[in-house]
Amino acid sequence: MKSLTIPCILLSLAVAVHAIPARNHKGAPAPAAAAQDTSTSTTNLAAGSAGAITQGPSTLVLFEVNGVPGNECLTFRNNGEMVDAACVDTSADRQITPSTDANGNSVLLVQRAFTAGFRPDLVGVQACVGSNGTDFLAQDCATATSLVSFVGGELKAGAACASGHDGAAQLTVDETGTTCATYTTMTVTPATS
Repeated sequence: MKSLTIPCILLSLAVAVHAIPARNHKGAPAPAAAAQDTSTSTTNLAAGSAGAITQGPSTLVLFEVNGVPGNECLTFRNNGEMVDAACVDTSADRQITPSTDANGNSVLLVQRAFTAGFRPDLVGVQACVGSNGTDFLAQDCATATSLVSFVGGELKAGAACASGHDGAAQLTVDETGTTCATYTTMTVTPATS
C-alpha cells in the first residue's frame, strides 16, 4: 500500500494547487481572462514546406453529387486513401477542415488520426489532403508537395481535380482538370479521431 500513498498525495497536492486563484504581484486577484470567440478563431497547427497551417472555423463532410448510392461521402481509409463511403457525420475519418497555409493558400486538414501499422508517416503530425500526382490522399502537411483545396464545390490540386470514383468506390483524379466531380458539404462538430 505504500506505493499508492505517494501518487495520492501528489494528486491531492496538484488539485489543491490548481484550485488556488491566480493573484497579481500585489496579492490581489488577477483579472479574469477574456473569453475567446471560437466561432471565428484560428489556430496554427503545422509548419513545413506549406508554412504554418491556420485552421478554419468549420469542419465539413463532403457528399459526392452522383456518388455511389448509399456511400456518397468521402472517407479516409486507414492507409490515407480517399473513397466514397456511408455518410456518418460524427466519424472523424469523414471530416475535413478547410484552412489556409502561411501564404494564404487554401488547404484541407484531415480530422482523423492514423496508426503506425498503416501510415507511420502520419502518426503525430497534422495530415492534409495532398496529391501525389495521380491520387488525392492524406499526407503530412509539412512535407506534402501539392496540397488539395476545396473550391467551388470541387477538390483541386493545381490543374488536377477529383473526377468521381471507380468501380471500387475509390476517388479518381483527372490530371487535366477537364472532368471534375462536384461535392456538397455538411458542417459538423469535429470528432476526436
